[in-house]
Order: sequence, then C-alpha cells, then structure tokens
Amino acid sequence: MGCAVYISPVGTSLLANFWRDRGGEFVSRYRDLSEWSRLSPNDARNAYPDGSVCRALEDGDLIYALVDYGSRFRERSCAEVNGVLGIQKIFGHSPGDTLLYLLYTKTCNTSIAAHALMKVFSLLGFSRVSPIELKGIASVDEFDRGLIEVLDRVSSIIGSHRGRCRIYVNATPGFKAETSFVALVSLLLGVDGVVYIHESFDQPVLLPYIPLSIDVNELKQLLDVFGGEDRVHINAFISAVDYGRYLDYRERGLIMVEHEYVRLRPWIKTLISIATKRM
Repeated sequence: MGCAVYISPVGTSLLANFWRDRGGEFVSRYRDLSEWSRLSPNDARNAYPDGSVCRALEDGDLIYALVDYGSRFRERSCAEVNGVLGIQKIFGHSPGDTLLYLLYTKTCNTSIAAHALMKVFSLLGFSRVSPIELKGIASVDEFDRGLIEVLDRVSSIIGSHRGRCRIYVNATPGFKAETSFVALVSLLLGVDGVVYIHESFDQPVLLPYIPLSIDVNELKQLLDVFGGEDRVHINAFISAVDYGRYLDYRERGLIMVEHEYVRLRPWIKTLISIATKRM
C-alpha cells in the first residue's frame, strides 16, 4: 500500500502561538485577538457565522499572516503541523501520496485555524487536504450528539480507505474530549497508528497499539431492554438486567438516570452499527 491517510483534529494552537509571536501586528484591528484561542464554543463572539471573530475569515491580510507563520515555523507553529509532520517523520510518507483530513468544529476560531491550515499544508507539499466540518460540542447537553457525529465521520473516513491505504491519527491537537474519542474509535476500527507529540518533545510518540474490541452482543442486549423506547422506568430496567448490571451500566456511562427513568446514551446505537460492520 503506497498511499497514506492522516486524520487530524484542528484546535486553536495556531492562533495562540501566532498571537504570542506576531499578534501585535493585528491588535489594533482585533483588540481581543489574545483571547481567540481560548474562547469557549458557546461564547457569542465565537458563534458561527455571526460571531465577531468570524469576520476574520474574510480578512485576507490576517489569513495570509497565519499561513506565512505556519509554513515558515512549521512544527513550532501549531500542534496540527507538529503532529502531521511527526507522523511523516516516523513513517517517511511522501506528502504528495498522503490524503490529509482536518476535523474542525463549526466555531469561528477553529474555522479560522482550519482555513489557514489548509493553505499551510498545501505549501508543505500536501496536495490533497480535505476539511471535515463538525458541529462541535458547545455544552454538556450537546456532548452525546457531538460524539455521534465524531463516530460517524471518523468511521466513514476509515471505512473508505481501510485495506487500500495506511491510516494514521494525529492525537496532538483539538478539543481533548473529541480528540480522545477520535483516537479510541480509530483504534477500535483498526488504524495503523496514533501519534502524539507534546510541544516540549523533540520526537513524536507512536502510542502503543492495543487492539480494542466491543462486546456487541452485550450492547444489543442492553438495547433490547428499551424495546424501541427512549426511556424505561428504573424499576423495570433493574428487573430486566438485575441491580448489579444496572450499576455497571451506569458507572460505565452506557446509560443515564433521570429521576425515575433510565435512558440509553444516544451514541450506543451508532457504536453498535460501527462495531458490527467491523466484525
């Protein structure tokens, strides 16, 4: 297999490092530029497409400066470039033979970073860069929906290339909950490697490959307890599975308990579907 596929979440380290090294050039234009890398997804300034930070997407001068910074300082510029070039360093892939997927959330700051990084990687020789937009997780209430989206997108990417290309994940950048889930799902689906590199490291680290598996039958049995319903009364649930397994499911985060009712975590159905295809 001569081709390689890299999957990299996108975070905001490019904005943070740019502010540290060159932000003064734009402070008169964007007085809150120093805060952009730390804005939460639910900050009004960061809400796509109307947040005030999003106007920078149309600022050619700023985008050019970010691209110039990323291509000039390479690994030092941000976690995305550091991790992707780290994978290349370990395995020796040619950028021209590598398909790079950038997973970014639909917020102003990560959209700016992704927009600039597409151009940065192009300048670094990666001619096939595909941005993948995620709605992201703006609150605890959206966490399960966000995980379903990550499961769907990552499994689709891996499924379309598995068996034809070597597949690697850059676990360095991005929102940590999403990046961790990307890494776990990727290992579950059998990628060829997950690479992490801290900004203080001289070398990338290839995380140990631990084959993961899911007891699909157990999950299907759990799904059957709900019988197509969104929730069941806690007494009926305990009667169906016994109290010990109820505690086990709850502690493993497979179910949620709301007052007197038990709900299945929404991403379980998606996980069952993915795991079944993998088998």
